[in-house]
Amino acid sequence: MAAAVVGMRLAELSNKLARITNRAGFEVSLRRVLRSTQRRRVVYFLHIGKAAGSQVKQMMAQVNRQGGNVHMKAQSHDVTLADLPEPSDYFFSIRDPISRFRSGFYSRKRRGRPLNDIAWTPHEETAFANFEHAADLAEALFAPGEQGLKAASAMKSIRHTAQDQIDWFALAGDIFTVRPPVWVLRQEHLEADLKVLIERLGLDFTPEPRRDTKGAHANDYSGIPELTETGIANLKLWYAQDFAFYEAVETWMALERGE
Repeated sequence: MAAAVVGMRLAELSNKLARITNRAGFEVSLRRVLRSTQRRRVVYFLHIGKAAGSQVKQMMAQVNRQGGNVHMKAQSHDVTLADLPEPSDYFFSIRDPISRFRSGFYSRKRRGRPLNDIAWTPHEETAFANFEHAADLAEALFAPGEQGLKAASAMKSIRHTAQDQIDWFALAGDIFTVRPPVWVLRQEHLEADLKVLIERLGLDFTPEPRRDTKGAHANDYSGIPELTETGIANLKLWYAQDFAFYEAVETWMALERGE
């Protein structure tokens, strides 16, 4: 317990020092994740928002309860690859950018309920006052005048729509050669990718995904308007980096499989 408290205080001190030096004009990056003292093999999960993270963490808990030689550690949304100690094993999950946008919009609109209840920021409050539905926001992107300005502002105000998946690899972008992950889980192919991850970790236990809505932190889209063709085209332009990143990940996965 004492060691954990000391570790937390050291992490807080590191973050404060980085903020002070950065404000003074010196770019300092101190890792926010301290090296684990676990005797088992530690594998970190980079938690990209709205990319099946709740399901992944439930499956991680099943693995950890088995008490084998692998211990999985989930990180918060604020932890990026550059924050992890080197060297270290890690994996992450990704999702189709348009599906992630829609999920992220409604997740924050309901403040993360039922799993959480996180109040809106003043910026989010304004965003949801201006745009009732994800389709409305997507349609207004790149529109001329005030409506387009409101849409761009809303996109960068809502927690999950504001962050691109590739943002978790800022300043550590060459992950496929310098810091390759153990594996990547695609939300659209979660069970198949999880099976490969388990095999790569040398585990003989396969966790079962939880399928109920609450456990999966899923949205109910009944009665919600569909995205328009214009909205989809706008989102493809807005999230161009993430579409390229998703394709790059799939290319790496294919090469790893020898395809």
